[in-house]
Amino acid sequence: MSDIEQELTRALTGPFTLATTLDLGSRHRYVVFSDQHKGAGDKADEFRKCRETYVAALEYCRDRGFTLILLGDVEELWEQGFKAVRKEYDAVLRLEGSFAAGRYFRVWGNHDDQWMNDKDVRKYLTPYMPTGAVYEGLRFELEKAGERLGRIFMVHGHQGTFESDKLRGLARFALKFYRILQRWFGIGRTSPAKDACLRGKHDQQMYGWATKQSDLIMIAGHTHRPVWSSRTHLQKLQQELHALNAQPASPDRDALIAAKQREVEQRRERMGDCNDVPMPKPSYFNTGCCRFDDGDITGMELENGVLRLIKWSAPGGGTASGRIVLEEDPVETILGKL
Repeated sequence: MSDIEQELTRALTGPFTLATTLDLGSRHRYVVFSDQHKGAGDKADEFRKCRETYVAALEYCRDRGFTLILLGDVEELWEQGFKAVRKEYDAVLRLEGSFAAGRYFRVWGNHDDQWMNDKDVRKYLTPYMPTGAVYEGLRFELEKAGERLGRIFMVHGHQGTFESDKLRGLARFALKFYRILQRWFGIGRTSPAKDACLRGKHDQQMYGWATKQSDLIMIAGHTHRPVWSSRTHLQKLQQELHALNAQPASPDRDALIAAKQREVEQRRERMGDCNDVPMPKPSYFNTGCCRFDDGDITGMELENGVLRLIKWSAPGGGTASGRIVLEEDPVETILGKL
């Protein structure tokens, strides 16, 4: 068993994971966002481009009764202390905390692993939360009409990795020096979240662990790339292109193929496909992140038994609310394919 598998197995039933029962036949609304990496508002702070989009998404979800789940790396605490984040994003922190008690859950990631320390949570974070707890994961035991159906496990996804978990203290120390270069030149980080080969490999590892569990849907963050039913957006586009190529020849089909091919190449250039392989079992999902260069953010919704991958577009994105449903399926349908 690899370190990643061992640590995810530990986290699944560990003392820092909150377990609760969810009746899929009941009314419920959850929204999951991860990897905001709120920084100090300077050139190295990549969340600043998404601030307006994120605020609009939070207000929409809060006003419609959603429960907010923050799935790790909510603050970028490897690069500066929380006081700098608080100074820049006090209003955003208060907006997150405006979700009522019982409608707010927080999970720590590797870049905000300071919240593993209860003392620091009480000192810095509690004024912004309706609850005083930060968890390693959330586990939903799913049932309907008294029948057990399976589980949803939400976790940041860095557990067991060498650079983000085992060496997190050393990595945080090194980044303090790298931060000087960021301020001077306005450059971002070099990390697995930005390395297509590491990202693809890590997706495989999380998928591999999830498939070994019984009746389990895993929802993670960490890699900054949305994944739906163990399939990346690029893989989805490639499958759609393959289906178009299989259709009888026609001028309309050729135009659709050309447009889809351009979309595939644009997506490959943006996110890469290194180490991407088919992952046929729909056990692994990823929220993506809240710090895309174009100001868009992605996340997940779980509403009345339906799981969705959502995107919120930056202002001017062409939709009335900015919210776009990219994928959705009933949870029971997903569990039936495991």
